[in-house]
Amino acid sequence: MKRRALHWILVALAVISFRIGAEEAPAFYVSPEGNDADPGDAAKPFRTIARAQESARAAAASMNKGATVFLMDGVFVLAETWRLDARDNNTAYCAADGARPVVSGAQTVTGWTPDENGRWRARVEWADLRQLYVNGQRAQRARGPAPENTERFGDMRYFDGDAGYFFPDEKMASWRNPSDIELGYYNSWAHMICKVRSITAENGRARVSMRQPWFMLASRKEGVQATAPAYIENAMELLDEPGEWYFDKPARTLYYLPHDGENMTETEAAAPMLETLVEVRGTLDRPAENIRFDGITFADATWLGPNRIGHIDEQANFTFAATNIFERDGNLVNVHNEYIKSPANVVVHAGHGVRFENCTFTRLGGAGLDLETGARDNVVSRCRFFDIGGSAIQIGDVLAPDHHPDDPRLIVRGNRILNCEIHDTGAEYQDSVGIFAGYVCDTIIAHNHIHDLPYSGVSIGWGWGEADAGAGGYPIPYKYESPTPAANNRIEYNHIHDVMLKRNDGGGVYTLGNQPGTIIRGNHIHDNNIGGGPGGIYLDEGSGFIEITGNCVYNVATPMNYNNRCQNRIETCNEHGNFFGITPGEEGFPEAIAQRAGIEKP
Repeated sequence: MKRRALHWILVALAVISFRIGAEEAPAFYVSPEGNDADPGDAAKPFRTIARAQESARAAAASMNKGATVFLMDGVFVLAETWRLDARDNNTAYCAADGARPVVSGAQTVTGWTPDENGRWRARVEWADLRQLYVNGQRAQRARGPAPENTERFGDMRYFDGDAGYFFPDEKMASWRNPSDIELGYYNSWAHMICKVRSITAENGRARVSMRQPWFMLASRKEGVQATAPAYIENAMELLDEPGEWYFDKPARTLYYLPHDGENMTETEAAAPMLETLVEVRGTLDRPAENIRFDGITFADATWLGPNRIGHIDEQANFTFAATNIFERDGNLVNVHNEYIKSPANVVVHAGHGVRFENCTFTRLGGAGLDLETGARDNVVSRCRFFDIGGSAIQIGDVLAPDHHPDDPRLIVRGNRILNCEIHDTGAEYQDSVGIFAGYVCDTIIAHNHIHDLPYSGVSIGWGWGEADAGAGGYPIPYKYESPTPAANNRIEYNHIHDVMLKRNDGGGVYTLGNQPGTIIRGNHIHDNNIGGGPGGIYLDEGSGFIEITGNCVYNVATPMNYNNRCQNRIETCNEHGNFFGITPGEEGFPEAIAQRAGIEKP
């Protein structure tokens, strides 16, 4: 009798257990037209993502099961950064069936009134602005060419010295808000921006003093330097072309010169406010895990750092730091090339297994997406990146915790960028690249379509060999005996073309530093010869232990370029079975390689 009772008790427990296990994961719906007081189902959705996230967290905690939040059609305007962490583990944020949700960090500009000379103006409440979108299109901040006959003055030995230029027209001394004006410079691969400090009249000319120490650093940094400016930007006096705008910060007034046919009372003008739109932030002890985004557009974010200090680019949108400096051959260098990453508007920090699928990243002022600080096994698949101020995707970083971490959990590894389309990025910073990967390992960058960029398509590795075991060929204050984590990366089956449109000395695929086990395979690279060379596969300084095979490269200045001769690192690389300089229609063109490269059919 006791055995029979025990039997039925066990059966009942098994049924209960099955029912609990079979219970569907909780689902919530959110719509810009919803109400946060409603239950959050498909018929009565929540109104804000924050409210849906709160319910998803509570449900996951009570059921020990991740929830799904469905974003319905419309624009979700964020007043603050959407932050996710380990409490959101195993949660999915997906577009509802047929919906095209947009997560936006912009405010709409209203209250336009006519101004002088065809301009319109609007009084606003925010303190700063760097981007403006008019009817969904990036508008140009007021800009004009710099005169050719400028003359430099000042002593470049001093961090705080008075230095700058004499401009030929003393009328510049009467320009409003001179400390908001920027000078822009192009030099080979670099795009640099320096801020003006003040402008005074002197002997019939304008004496333009530049903000320090950034002007001195731009003038003396290693690589290429800021010499004569190419353009002047962010001056009311330059607002003279249709489609340009200017923000008067002290007056908090926005000015815009419309195109023919634009009626500002009917035009939609959006000003991005948030510098970080979405942040997935775990910790090494408690990572953010298995969070998924599917079918969402991330749009309308800004980056205001250049408004404050300029943009002293060293390479690939990494900028010179005002600390950790030493002098080498008369130029200034950050020790071990520990330059500062220009931040992205969507960030995954210490995230594991985070997925972005079928998402769009656009109308962004910084980079698109950062995977950083212990980010591992994350996937970016079938996403589109375009109209982005900086680089599309940045994997890892180049600081000391990246090249020689004291905790292996800091290593950025196992991330995959698959079947994405990346184009028309670097909209504000021509030194940007399509995909950047620093000191990373086990990274796969495969089957992407990368095109119409100002600089390189894929840039992987860093340090010019200086952070490698035993260092490289340049004198540095100290060396490391152990290697960096950079290893076992794969750049394969990508279609990369029409990059290098503005800048020089880059490639379709560009590498730096030792990367044992790394392979560049099956890529279709072509027509990267407008801005300059080499344009194909470029193994730059320190590149070592890399295999290059089965690639098809043509219509570039140099299909396979080696600049890693120091320490005989060329001999560590294995180039074989490639097709260089053979164009479509010619005998021997590898049609199978060309067809396989690029985005795969779903």
